[in-house]
Amino acid sequence: MNLTEFIELLEKAASKYLITPRILVKTFNAVKARIEITENIYVQLYFNQISGTSNYVLVGWSRRLFGRDSVGGKWHRHPFENPQVHDITEDGMRVVTPEEFLDEVFEILLREELI
Repeated sequence: MNLTEFIELLEKAASKYLITPRILVKTFNAVKARIEITENIYVQLYFNQISGTSNYVLVGWSRRLFGRDSVGGKWHRHPFENPQVHDITEDGMRVVTPEEFLDEVFEILLREELI
């Protein structure tokens, strides 16, 4: 996937929830975007097309609540129950798109009554 494709996927995924990502930084090879959910909760997504690095994180009250990361194409999850842990189970290592990540985020936010 290239940078343009990632941004298009992100915009499409966000539109499903009637929200708009804000591009914080964009270079020739990488992009960092933020999606504001509430005053204290946001999603931040980073993608680098050269290194194959992706970082998707749900942030609340200035700390990671949940996330999925890929470094060099190897994914792991930071579960909501313990976001400091690297979950390398089969589901934890599953490749996720921005849309799948946002689906997980909104499922968590609703379940935990954070929105």
